[in-house]
Amino acid sequence: MGKKKVAVIDLSQSESAQYKAGGTRDQRIRIKKPELETQPEPEPIKSRPTTSSRGRGSAADKPGPKKKKKRVKHARSQRYQEARAKIDKTKAYPVSDAIKLLKEISHVNFDPTVELHFNLNTDKLSGELTLPHGSGKTKKVEIASDATLVKLKAGKIDFDVLLAEPQIMPKVAQYAKILGPKGLMPNPKAGTVSDKPEELKKKLAGGSLRFRSEAKAPLLHLAVGKLSFENTKLEENIKAAFAAVAKKNIASVFLCSSMSPSIRLKVD
Repeated sequence: MGKKKVAVIDLSQSESAQYKAGGTRDQRIRIKKPELETQPEPEPIKSRPTTSSRGRGSAADKPGPKKKKKRVKHARSQRYQEARAKIDKTKAYPVSDAIKLLKEISHVNFDPTVELHFNLNTDKLSGELTLPHGSGKTKKVEIASDATLVKLKAGKIDFDVLLAEPQIMPKVAQYAKILGPKGLMPNPKAGTVSDKPEELKKKLAGGSLRFRSEAKAPLLHLAVGKLSFENTKLEENIKAAFAAVAKKNIASVFLCSSMSPSIRLKVD
């Protein structure tokens, strides 16, 4: 092989004045790379208050107890206040005395209904009561028939109580949306479904009625006659109501008429 010739180049003479001014031999023109923009670190996500499966927040987020609305007391008339002043609120009156006092303090231009209002010792109470002299209210009692169904289909209701035999109940049930809200739907628990509706109709016409305490409070309200009744008839009706409700179930009972103050009764 032949010898390779090596050429020696003097770099100092090939350098431009620009490189000489820099004082370095191997300095290169560097292209400045664009700096990458640094994004700010994301802020940590604040955790939301945890809620249970029912959607309730923490105790701090729960609203405070609801404020009870103040009951607005309406001013009573002067006549009412005078009547109330005649009643001894610390006393329980015998039935006969209470009836006399009730007639003395009642001043209205119509024949008011006489009412009993019971505070009970039991939550639920229902039963049947027969007033010896009736309640003074005339109720139209109807036994469900095909003619009744025709009236119901036309939206006509001209009765206060509807009785039914078990075999016609499926037809009557078609009108439950009409009868139910008015409290007229025949019901075995209410005693308005019977195999002998004619006998039941006579009982109701004779002063028999079904009663039931309020659903949400141990209270019972009964109409036991009209103020125009003789005192003895009212007394007999009231004592019949006491017997039906039973003394053991009575915490207290009050007598009043429409728009009159109440009188506490002594339960014998």
